[in-house]
Amino acid sequence: MIALIILLVLVIIVCLILLDLYMGKKYFSTRVFERSFEQTSGDAVFYHDGEPFFDQLLTDIQQASSSIHMMFFIVKNDKIGQRVLQALKTKAEQGLAVFLLTDRLGSYPFDQKTIDMLEKSGIQFYFLNKPRFPFLIYRLNMRNHRKITVIDGKIGYIGGFNIGDEYVGKKGRFGIWKDYHLRMTGQVVADLQHVFLNDLNRSSGIHQLQYEVFPALEPGTLQCTTRATAGFSLEAFFLQDIQQARQKIIICTPYFIPSAPLLSALLDARKRGVTVEIIIPMKADHPLVKEAGFHYLKDLIASGCLVYRFYKGFYHAKAILIDERRCIISTANFDKRSLFLNEEVDVAIDDVDFTAHVEEKIREHMEVSELMTEEKLTQRPFLSRSLEWVAAMFSYFL
Repeated sequence: MIALIILLVLVIIVCLILLDLYMGKKYFSTRVFERSFEQTSGDAVFYHDGEPFFDQLLTDIQQASSSIHMMFFIVKNDKIGQRVLQALKTKAEQGLAVFLLTDRLGSYPFDQKTIDMLEKSGIQFYFLNKPRFPFLIYRLNMRNHRKITVIDGKIGYIGGFNIGDEYVGKKGRFGIWKDYHLRMTGQVVADLQHVFLNDLNRSSGIHQLQYEVFPALEPGTLQCTTRATAGFSLEAFFLQDIQQARQKIIICTPYFIPSAPLLSALLDARKRGVTVEIIIPMKADHPLVKEAGFHYLKDLIASGCLVYRFYKGFYHAKAILIDERRCIISTANFDKRSLFLNEEVDVAIDDVDFTAHVEEKIREHMEVSELMTEEKLTQRPFLSRSLEWVAAMFSYFL
């Protein structure tokens, strides 16, 4: 009798969770911010190592003259975090408008003492996506995963780096850290500013800022398209990118957990003769994500796709290259959480030379990666193969 009651309670809990997720998805389908901006132009510098990325970011912060708008999924209060926070604090004390946004769960350890210190200096700090009722379970899973910085309305950053010591390879668990990020100038920066201001408005209620947020911007040499997503349109964007490929697709991601349509699109690409290459990390920084990926990689490898596992540290990069012409640098992973839950942003650059430059770096990372084969997949330890099916069941939330 007791066992029956426990089972009934568990069934009720599961049903309530599923109802929360369903109703939450329906509720937010008309309320989230998703937008594919018109193609515009800009210039970009590509970063794939943490040290030069943070050095340039700090230099731009120090040289800012009017405003700093910064949004990261994770901001840690460690050495790198302190350097960035101190730089922001200094500029706020000089009278600049400084905003810092970070995801409530992504930066969960961010303590009130630090927040008070920031706000005392003049920094306007806000948490994004605070969990609350209604639809608590859905809100807990719907994270703002965007990483955008806009300085003086003229310099924009977007990509995979968060703020923390591990992103410069200072954590022994991961070692060398590879990530991809863009420093952008030109008209495309206005689109990144739009995304930031929308998220600021939703988190703070601020509708208008009393300074110039959209200064005149010069055209750039690259054709750029900014795409902001929030769990509803990213799959369609990726499908369109993949279906347009005629020669080559390269996917860079720390977590490979595609939807069924995306998996089918990649297999269809192979059938029409497109080379498909995927680079993922050998190490895992979250439980079950590696095992979940194996579930989908088997069919791809069998079809002739090339899958590389980066072993020289941790690979956190998020990029898609299409043929020789399109390079997409993103905050989104190639997984169901980014596709259907997270708020993300990417910039698609249509330029042969820039795409070749990024591919050159990806090839260097492939050289320190293991090429997966069907034989290696079958030789995995029994525990790994067993966990694969468990991970696949929960892949939506990994």
